[in-house]
Amino acid sequence: MNMIMKKIYILAAVFSFAALTGCSDFLDQELKSNVPGPDYYATENGYESLANAAYSSLRTIYGGDPWLFEGGTDLFATGRTTVNVCDLYGNAFTSANDAVATFYTDHYKAISLANETIYWGENNTSRAGRIAEARGLRALYYLNLVQQFGGVPLVKERVSGTMTSAERVSAEEVYNFIINELTELSTSSNLASNATDGRFNQKAAYHYLAKAYLSRGYLTNSTSDFQAAITAAKAAGAGQALTTPFATLFSNAGEGNAEVLFYVGYSAETVDDPKDDGNKQQAHFCSYLDGQEKGHKYTSSTLTPTLWMHEVFNTNTTNPAQDERYEGTFMTELRKSYWDYYDEDKKNTSPVTYYYCPSWEIANIDAWRAEYPDARANAQVVEMLPEGTNISGIQTSYDAKMTEDVYGVASFRKFDDTENGKTYFNTQSSMRDIYLARLGETNLIAAEACIKANDPAGAVAFVNIVRNRAKATPATEAEMNIDYILNERARELAGEYHRWADLARTGKLAEYVEAHNPDISAGQVTDKFYLRPIPLSAIELNPALEGHQNEGW
Repeated sequence: MNMIMKKIYILAAVFSFAALTGCSDFLDQELKSNVPGPDYYATENGYESLANAAYSSLRTIYGGDPWLFEGGTDLFATGRTTVNVCDLYGNAFTSANDAVATFYTDHYKAISLANETIYWGENNTSRAGRIAEARGLRALYYLNLVQQFGGVPLVKERVSGTMTSAERVSAEEVYNFIINELTELSTSSNLASNATDGRFNQKAAYHYLAKAYLSRGYLTNSTSDFQAAITAAKAAGAGQALTTPFATLFSNAGEGNAEVLFYVGYSAETVDDPKDDGNKQQAHFCSYLDGQEKGHKYTSSTLTPTLWMHEVFNTNTTNPAQDERYEGTFMTELRKSYWDYYDEDKKNTSPVTYYYCPSWEIANIDAWRAEYPDARANAQVVEMLPEGTNISGIQTSYDAKMTEDVYGVASFRKFDDTENGKTYFNTQSSMRDIYLARLGETNLIAAEACIKANDPAGAVAFVNIVRNRAKATPATEAEMNIDYILNERARELAGEYHRWADLARTGKLAEYVEAHNPDISAGQVTDKFYLRPIPLSAIELNPALEGHQNEGW
């Protein structure tokens, strides 16, 4: 993270506390900010503090537990630790679910801060840039809400007192608002054309505009929406070669890469406690790796990779070993100390305790040991198969390995913070930026839109830009369908907080979750689960929402 964003989050940490502490949340219909008045906002520092506070909401939304983004999908299921809020398809999942209420509330708090920034910046030309950024953030927050809940209350103005009602509008109306906002912002001179400083910019606007058009297209079944998605994606950068190796992009050294269009910035210099005030992305998508004395990272062991998360790399290919994203995603060799993998002086000498071997490498285990015998000779092979050896050399199912007490299955290394995350043994110690919009996804948005617009030739061109960077087997035009795109999104974007929305958008949620998530039974994901319930607490406190719950809830 650069110095600009460091200043943003230092100021925002103070201001957002003042803005939101002590004020009733959205569920109480209290959207006023409880912040200093017009005299404070008339000053440059006062207004900058407010504008920067709008960015701090990104950390709240993305820096914690991604239950609604990634839980209950085909790629991640219950691990050693069971979390009740992740029971997203059972009888216990109701409109009173804590994860749903938190997601909903956090987004409306973020929208409130954006609206404050817009309101206090009006009629001051020097603040036009900050207003544009706040509008972009607000559009992103509404995009998250409409993908999860469908229609929601559309609060576009600052609320100075207690709001007695907030009527729900249709999903299409929410998309229309998002598209109108991002269309204007994408060409606005008030935004930078692109930015590596973490601020909302024109390229980010085009990226989210493409996603909004794509998502609305599934509602309208309009070819024009899909064509518009392609056009916007190209304007964001889809179609250009991706030259940074996948593993480099997802490393501390990869931060600030021009391929990343928008991100949530983190730095030890911007937090009070670098041990506790980072994000959790590094800790998720893993098995439990034991205590601090073992020299490994601290993992949450809640959203654990399914067998399909491995086997999707063995799909749509003639040689899965070519795809560099697999090794860039998984820590397949757990050494005496987890972090030795990243030390070039130790990488091939530090003893490997467990080798998590994917199905396509089972036949090559002897060759693998022979390559670095000092490090690998005594490694226990843990087979990533439906049935295979576990850490004790006993034949068990993959599903059983997922819930083992320790070291059960291969953990994600994709989001490892080899600096602060290594220094502090904590689930919230990562200071790695969280990538929200990047060109790998922009190309796949364009490819999906091409398929929906009946242009498989266009789709394969975008897909192969992504696959070429990964050195994966090139896709063919004949392979182009929505299943291919979902598989490619899994390989490219796993753990980046897109999966549930991807499956819901494409109408594949039930098919994929029931096929690949061991927590879910056949027939369990009924139509009502394609949208989250509007939180019960919101309905109880807002008369305008009564009678407007999503169907089935």
